[in-house]
Amino acid sequence: MTPFPVALAATFHDPTGALEGDVAIALPTLRRLYAGLAVATSPPTSPRVVTALREAGIFAGAPAENARGPLYRLAIRAALGTKAPAIHYLDFDRAIRWARRKPREIAAVLRVARRHAVLLIGRTPDAHASHHRPLWATELLANRLMADALGVKGRLDLLAPSFVVDAGRARALLRRSRAEDERVYGEWAALVPALAPTVAYLECRGLDWETPDRFRRAVRRLGLPAWRRRQETPEEWAARTAIAEAVIAGFARAHSRRRVRPRLVRLPPRNVR
Repeated sequence: MTPFPVALAATFHDPTGALEGDVAIALPTLRRLYAGLAVATSPPTSPRVVTALREAGIFAGAPAENARGPLYRLAIRAALGTKAPAIHYLDFDRAIRWARRKPREIAAVLRVARRHAVLLIGRTPDAHASHHRPLWATELLANRLMADALGVKGRLDLLAPSFVVDAGRARALLRRSRAEDERVYGEWAALVPALAPTVAYLECRGLDWETPDRFRRAVRRLGLPAWRRRQETPEEWAARTAIAEAVIAGFARAHSRRRVRPRLVRLPPRNVR
């Protein structure tokens, strides 16, 4: 299989090294799919994982401070360094789960991306609902508020976050992005749809909840429904509410600079398993 002319820009936060084995399993598939891979890691990420990424030739470095904005921009810059004509941004833990479970869906997405200047990639309702309730509920509200501001009717999931853009638009995103913390999620939700007058939107089944992959032993012992319910603590609700507030603040600041209402083309979910 010839890789698609797209480089994967990914960020990875894995302090315990829980996903080291998953990386090794998914990497051959990701190499077949993408023209290049660039994975930037958070400073606390396990040295074992960093070594594995470095030996694989896909380590893109780590920012000086543990902040999401610099981390995300570092991944995009490194992917641009591959000279691929297009960039796909996706968190690496999501990418390795997707590659292990539904590689044909990724391939279908990358084929579709070649026909659109900007492709926003969201989660299907079922994939989003697989996440624990504090995350799902707060993201549902944040997505609705941002969609309304963009003038988009109906469901729009901007918080996977995932998108494919050409290299020129990826550079434009870097020039306009300023957020340092969780506000980068909202900032990019405003900036990416503003990169073209018309943007395509596609929802994917393979972007279901990736976090249980880090806790397989506990999930096997309790069962996934019970383990998911254990995440519904007052502290988690408070944390997710605070993140949602930061997301909306980041969106509002970026959207105030570029008040666009893009034409959204909704694409049907790919019929792949």
